[in-house]
Amino acid sequence: MGSKGRRFSDEFRHQVVQDAFTGESQGAVARRHALAVNTVSKWVKAYRTGRLGGEATGGTDVQRLLAENRQLKELLGKKELELDFLKESRPSNASGAAAVL
Repeated sequence: MGSKGRRFSDEFRHQVVQDAFTGESQGAVARRHALAVNTVSKWVKAYRTGRLGGEATGGTDVQRLLAENRQLKELLGKKELELDFLKESRPSNASGAAAVL
């Protein structure tokens, strides 16, 4: 008589997969959630192909959106650095208003 193993909610599976996408290793995610690394790997693969369960995950569309999200975050970071640099290098007169060049 074999056991079917533990059952996990779709919400829990999605949370584990999202944790795995944060850059943390699948092994660390598995240990934190008391799961086998193989289980996390299977859930990530199922998520990427749109077969994780619950609502549709979109497969390759999800990967495209995640890549786009990373690119946009990098661009935002660069723009924030540029703004900080411009704010620091802008000369001002005694009244505190920016000098006109």
